[in-house]
Amino acid sequence: MAFTQQTRRFLAGGQVKEERVERYDPSLPDSRRWRLIEVDGAPATEEQDKNLESRKNGRPRRKVDESPSKYLDLDHAVLINETPADARFRIPMLPEVHRLVSLDDIDIVITVDKRSGNVAGIGAVLREPIRVLLGLARITDLDVDLRINPAAAGSPDGSDDVASGSTARVKISRMGNPVEYNWSDFRRVRAFAAP
Repeated sequence: MAFTQQTRRFLAGGQVKEERVERYDPSLPDSRRWRLIEVDGAPATEEQDKNLESRKNGRPRRKVDESPSKYLDLDHAVLINETPADARFRIPMLPEVHRLVSLDDIDIVITVDKRSGNVAGIGAVLREPIRVLLGLARITDLDVDLRINPAAAGSPDGSDDVASGSTARVKISRMGNPVEYNWSDFRRVRAFAAP
C-alpha cells in the first residue's frame, strides 16, 4: 500500500513541536520509497528531503510475506453485526502475537461483503493504553478504518480497491513525549521489483 503519513511531535504542554508529511510508495525503487512533502506546514527543502531519504530509504525494504491469518485467530471470530449487504466480525489475535506485545486491549473488526465474500473493511480500536518497547513507550490511542471497495478487489492493478476516506491513526507516548501518526490517501500498488 502507498500512503501519506503525517507525524506530529508534541511538547509537554500539548503544543505541536514538529509536524512532517511524507509519502510512502513501495512501487518505487528503495532509494525513492519515502518522500518528504512538508515540514511544519511549509514545503520540504531539498536538504530536509535528502536527510529523510538517507535515513529512511537507506534501510533495506521490509518484506512481509505472511498472510493475516498468521496473526488473526479466525477460528474464534465472533459475528457482531449483520446487514443484508455485509457482516462484521470481531477477531482476536493469535496467542503467538501476544509474545511481541500485549494486544488484549485492541479490538479488530473485519467487515465481509456478503455478495462477493471479499473483505470490505478493516478496523481496529484501542480500549486501554498498551505498554511497548519494554515499557519505555505506551500506545495511548489507535483508530484504523480501512474501507475496501469489494467491486474493485482483485482488479489487475488494485488501484481502486481502497475507498477514499480510509484512515489510520496511532498516538504513542515515548518516555513521556507524545507522538501522533496519521495515515491517509491509501492506494494499492504493485511492489517494486528490481530488474
